[in-house]
Amino acid sequence: MTGPDTVELERKYEVEQDAPLPELVMLAGVVRVGTPEEQNLDAVYFDTRDLTLAAHGITLRRRSGGDDAGWHLKLPLGAGERREMTEAVGNDPDTAPGRLRRPVLVHTRDRALVPVVRLSTRRTVLSLYGPADTVLAEFCDDRVEASTVLGQPESSSWREWEIELVDGRRDLLEAADTLLAASGVAASSVPALS
Repeated sequence: MTGPDTVELERKYEVEQDAPLPELVMLAGVVRVGTPEEQNLDAVYFDTRDLTLAAHGITLRRRSGGDDAGWHLKLPLGAGERREMTEAVGNDPDTAPGRLRRPVLVHTRDRALVPVVRLSTRRTVLSLYGPADTVLAEFCDDRVEASTVLGQPESSSWREWEIELVDGRRDLLEAADTLLAASGVAASSVPALS
């Protein structure tokens, strides 16, 4: 699954469990919303025992389910923008591939990368189409259950929305911010994990 490095442009929003989906066709440039696709995702996040990667806004995970299963390293570039590197899961599923470990060595040094949290996500994906049937973005409605793997066992659950550009322009994200803010939905104060 080694793919080219990509730049991910997205927004995350904190929503109540019973919040109705927004009228996404109201976003500028969106002419139709695709049929909902259901996905079940399971992700284990890795970090040092003192959470050095998280402190630097970096995420390293191994995920199964969905259309991009495998290892993912996400490095912050700017607000709502991250460089994403991917690799297939090798023979040892608990060891991140070297290509993903090398960029974070400056932070981890000789400390081991260990599982720290597991997220189970029930995701509904809606493709947002523009003219000529171009997919501008994907909107995800996520219901997440988290459990800590490192330290004292704890669990929590929440719901969040995510909009990620595919072939759309950055102003689509600003339009989403405006549309959702008008209905009382705030951008997430926590960096995106998924």
